[in-house]
Amino acid sequence: MHPGARILIAILSALALPGLSFFYLAGLSLALLLLSLRDLDRLVALFRRSRWLLLGMVLVYAWQLPGVPLFDGLSWSPSRPGLAAGLVQAWRLAAMLMLIDILILRLPADALLAGVASLLWPLRTVGFPAERTAVRLGLTLHALGNRAAGNGRQRLWGDADAVASAMPASLVVRLPVWRLSDGLGLLLASLALGWVWLAA
Repeated sequence: MHPGARILIAILSALALPGLSFFYLAGLSLALLLLSLRDLDRLVALFRRSRWLLLGMVLVYAWQLPGVPLFDGLSWSPSRPGLAAGLVQAWRLAAMLMLIDILILRLPADALLAGVASLLWPLRTVGFPAERTAVRLGLTLHALGNRAAGNGRQRLWGDADAVASAMPASLVVRLPVWRLSDGLGLLLASLALGWVWLAA
């Protein structure tokens, strides 16, 4: 599938996910989990990096929403409705992270750059600097790739001289052609997301 179509599907999914009912959220989560099990180590690493974000969401909801306290007699007790709402929101976020990982994060850097550039390219007609933005994104992805390949202090703090010397002298952005199958896939995905969102 065209990388631009994958990015658009991820954006539409992010808009539809908050409105999904428990049934649809459970079905989507199960499907995403089955797709992610092909690379279990990657899935574990994804949730390990996101654990504090997910936990923080649960705690914020648990202590901010009023309701019946979870522990009777404690003035600082989290509320039961808040805890339930926090768990559901963390669940939605986890599903969104799995979806983004499957659709976008597994793309090679060149494909991700081409996908973003293909979505920005039509904006040139209204004066948006699509070429400059695409080049800056490509250089950023290149720098991040170099840092990820480092180790120890270089990966943690970065080495400005090393990163600068490793920058390419030129950057070529190749835009993949939109095929009929890409457009049909995007249309079907949009229709499915719209139907699920309305049915929820």
